[in-house]
Amino acid sequence: MFRKGLLLIVSIIFFSLPFSGTLFAQTAGQISVDIIPQNPGPDETVTIYLKSYSFNINTAYIEWSADGIMQKGGVGVTSFKITTKKLGDTTQVAAKITPTGSIPIIKNISITPMSVDILWQTTDSIVPPFYKGKAMPTSESKIKLVALPQIVSVSGNRVAPEVLVYNWKEEYQNKQASSGYGKNFFFTEMDYLNTQKNVSVDVSSRDGGIATRGFVDVSSVDPELRLYASSPLYGPLTDTELTDSFTVSTSDISIVAMPYFFSPGNPSSSLLEYKWQLNGSPIGTPAIPNALFLHRESNSTGNATLELVVTNITKLFQSGTARLSLTLQ
Repeated sequence: MFRKGLLLIVSIIFFSLPFSGTLFAQTAGQISVDIIPQNPGPDETVTIYLKSYSFNINTAYIEWSADGIMQKGGVGVTSFKITTKKLGDTTQVAAKITPTGSIPIIKNISITPMSVDILWQTTDSIVPPFYKGKAMPTSESKIKLVALPQIVSVSGNRVAPEVLVYNWKEEYQNKQASSGYGKNFFFTEMDYLNTQKNVSVDVSSRDGGIATRGFVDVSSVDPELRLYASSPLYGPLTDTELTDSFTVSTSDISIVAMPYFFSPGNPSSSLLEYKWQLNGSPIGTPAIPNALFLHRESNSTGNATLELVVTNITKLFQSGTARLSLTLQ
């Protein structure tokens, strides 16, 4: 009985040997994939990288294909570049990795281009009526940003912005209170020390199945102050700015100051302090603080210097200066 038991044990060991040899099988889970950029947009070049910490992937034979068509292959070809299609169209990329002494591994990657645009506007910046430019932010200006995602579902339909989840970041810090379901808008304020602010947003579906990212850098400018002649009939002649000098040939002259990019709400706001000077002497603030009326008491000729300093009394570093040389004829 003892010998038969011994023979039985030997036979089990003998037949188990072929399953413990050097041939082994890797799995796709042992290979990681990096996609740069992580959230590509339409017609954008994407680079795919393969990594593995369980075996030397640089010695493996790797074949790359896109939408079932072979693209490239070779030993250690761990990266692959491809250009995305139009918005919402998926490219199916497959990497066939054959490690030395092992069976092939298939890694499938789906790339669907999505995008999100971020529009911003300054909500308290002054510009003249009919100004064709953008109201720029200055120190401590208030900014509103709106995310306009372009995301297409698996069925090919555009996903409505109000059913997406938004994660806003300001200077790379999460803004949890401003983030959430349907929150495609974000409010912030420019700093008085830093002239640039970075804002980004991650947009995803509720289940996290689709996602994209966008960012914008908003830069502040210095406030500006410009002078214009004013006509009794037409009002401020904003098509011609008074710069270095202005010739006065009439007995009366009206000059209007237009502040650009200050943040009080309107040019006549009590938050703006106007200080007029003529030949270095202060002039009393007019009833309309940004409009100055001058009258010549004689026909004498000569030169005079007009200067104006405007300061926002509630904001740091919001001030502007304008000077004008008047030639009396």
